[in-house]
Amino acid sequence: MLALVAVLAATLTPTGGPPQPVSFCLLCGEGGASDALSNLILFLPLGAAIAWCGWRGPWTVLAPALLSLSVETAQIWLPGRDASLSDLVFNTAGAAAGIAIVRSSGWWMVPARSRRRALMWGVLAGAVGLFVATGLLFRPDLPRSAYWGQWTPQLGHLEWYGGTIVRAELGTLRVPDGRLPDSDTARALLRARAPLMVRAVAGPPVPGLAPLLSIADDGQREILLLGPDRRGLVYRHRLRAMAARLTEPDVRADGLVLGRAPGDSLVVTVQADGNGYCLVVNTRASCGLGFTLGRGWSLVSYPERLPTWFRLLLDDAWLAGLLFLLGFWLAGRVAGTLAVMIAGGALWLVPAATGLLSTPPGELIGAVVGLAIGLIARRYVGAAPNAA
Repeated sequence: MLALVAVLAATLTPTGGPPQPVSFCLLCGEGGASDALSNLILFLPLGAAIAWCGWRGPWTVLAPALLSLSVETAQIWLPGRDASLSDLVFNTAGAAAGIAIVRSSGWWMVPARSRRRALMWGVLAGAVGLFVATGLLFRPDLPRSAYWGQWTPQLGHLEWYGGTIVRAELGTLRVPDGRLPDSDTARALLRARAPLMVRAVAGPPVPGLAPLLSIADDGQREILLLGPDRRGLVYRHRLRAMAARLTEPDVRADGLVLGRAPGDSLVVTVQADGNGYCLVVNTRASCGLGFTLGRGWSLVSYPERLPTWFRLLLDDAWLAGLLFLLGFWLAGRVAGTLAVMIAGGALWLVPAATGLLSTPPGELIGAVVGLAIGLIARRYVGAAPNAA
């Protein structure tokens, strides 16, 4: 019942704006892969619940498919929702995956010693591979195209900021309100993480993300955006995640506002800070901002309105979930110790190798807690004891 309620709440809540046209493509546009994964994950618990309740026959998959079809049909008339064939396909695939996981539980929950060892190494390889992929997806992706500066632009999907830019610079390059004189130099400066500086006059507060300065290319792809979001400041540039059709998270400093009142003079700066960033408004700065291994969850879904403390909690929980599986299938005193050492080494080495921030203490604690809970859970379900 809870899985069904979660599905209905997530899919039938209006989000504002007019209903969107029905889409009949799979993995459509930027963010298509992220939408597919989100839809798969959404229906996975429902499929697991169906299998857990003992459903048999074709209805086990047909019922979730019909539910998804009903939801997509309803979304045709719901404000802000978009019905698509992709949602139907991946919802059904998620339910089927949940059913398969529960029905195969006898194989993976209490495996023989040799199988548990294979599962342990498989999970370790998957976790390390996911760490590396996370670091690579957070790297910049700067297409070779013509770049255009946009000063306080009105972009339909974002709020409008009522301030005024006086001057904008990227390193030694002026960023005009129009086509950049040298896009190749702009790409090189962005790759070198050159400082970005904007002199402006503050506008009134905004209820959501509003670009103060953005850079887009002639394919209308966002390359860079800097602007306020309610009571904070946001900076983002195009990442490889966007090329992979995943969600693009941002770097934000909650509490760093653009001026105390409209008309205030502003100097807004984005500077490199190790593998992270410092966002500065006049003399107020917030440093050490950036991406960590634990922020990998945000590549699938990134609700911008989450408070900072909740995003950090999700970072910790993401690593706890990955290391839980390793702990659950930890096998052999020697092999298990080696696997834990490799996982710990990856938490230390992968960020440095891929340009992420160092794994913070909270995420390390989350990883240890996840590993410990996995060990306890394995004993609880009666898994065979470790070999000496």
